Amino acid sequence: MKIQFLGQGYEPISENSVGNHLIKLLAERKFHTFTAISAFISQAGVNGLSTYIEEAREHLEVITIITGVDQKGTSKEALEALIELNVNAYVFYQPSITIFHPKIYLFEGIDESALIVGSSNLTAQGLFSNIEASILVQVDNREEKKNVVVEELKKYYKGLFDLTEPNLKQLNQALIDDLVKMKVVPTEKERKAVQDKPEESETRKLIYKIFPKRAIARIPATFRKLRKSKKSKPSNKKKKTSKTVSIPNYRDEPTVLLWESGALTQRDLNIPTGKNTNPTGSMLFKKGKKKNIDQRHFFRDEVFQSLDWKPDEKANLSHLERAKAVFKIIVQGTDEGDFELRLSHNTKIDTKTYKQKNSMTSISWGDAKKVIAKNELIGKTEKLYKNKNHNDQFVLIFD
Repeated sequence: MKIQFLGQGYEPISENSVGNHLIKLLAERKFHTFTAISAFISQAGVNGLSTYIEEAREHLEVITIITGVDQKGTSKEALEALIELNVNAYVFYQPSITIFHPKIYLFEGIDESALIVGSSNLTAQGLFSNIEASILVQVDNREEKKNVVVEELKKYYKGLFDLTEPNLKQLNQALIDDLVKMKVVPTEKERKAVQDKPEESETRKLIYKIFPKRAIARIPATFRKLRKSKKSKPSNKKKKTSKTVSIPNYRDEPTVLLWESGALTQRDLNIPTGKNTNPTGSMLFKKGKKKNIDQRHFFRDEVFQSLDWKPDEKANLSHLERAKAVFKIIVQGTDEGDFELRLSHNTKIDTKTYKQKNSMTSISWGDAKKVIAKNELIGKTEKLYKNKNHNDQFVLIFD
């Protein structure tokens, strides 16, 4: 028997995160059964694991996921993502003051078993970036007379493992609708409103005086990618046809306004006309209409903090951090499609630009130049929205 401590989130790079171990164990062909029991699940957590679960179907004969729905920690959209995953999905709920709170990930095979027990919920943050603590127990069934830990676990939670527990219900759309109607399960928008930490800049400044900012462990870019399905498959190319939209929603999912520019210039739009215009191919994120922000840090540390930032590979440019994100671009009411654009942030604090408190974060237009380099947009404004369900997807509206 091998026992390993899994710590994550306390340092910026958490190689021993539960998420990384789940990905590795799902790929192990020696297991035939996977059972996950989580107090809460998130849409991002389910979608992030979906690719790895799909690949594991070749050797996993049984995949069961049980989730709780207490304290409005699991949203309607998360449960619907679980249905779409097409596994044995169940909800445990008891109408009392106590809550369902275990976090268990069990892999069973003929010769070996692996068990992760700890504090990590099946959410993107719970698996990778939250400060969590878990234990990984690996057992060689051939050497152990009895797999005591797994046997005790399955004995204690017998009703969950043999599906006889009366408060355990198989998940379907009708059950989700009932739970939403009874206000047990919130929509993703409602869940975020209840659980998000303060975002107002003044409030954050006061908080930082007591609790300083710390480096946040990143969620891997491969995990953050949308599940490949009809509902959520992104495209890096411009769509062949455009459609008129009336609301700034990304694929009809909830968005939040992050920033609004001032009057757009030729340089912002990469229009190469005018003797004083420098068509750089990029645009700095300046204060715009956002008040009380430090534009040197605001966009890197708050607006785009969840992206997978990495130093430039060239030694002489290592002070520049790079990241990519998917942007839906809407120009004067027309949906121009999805573009994967590159973001850059200058980390130097001894430059004239930094000392003058100017913006240090920019976006490179790339293929999007052909849809935003329009004279009719000079003097217009640009609005940046974020898809609340996906950390690396944004909406840019030029109007």
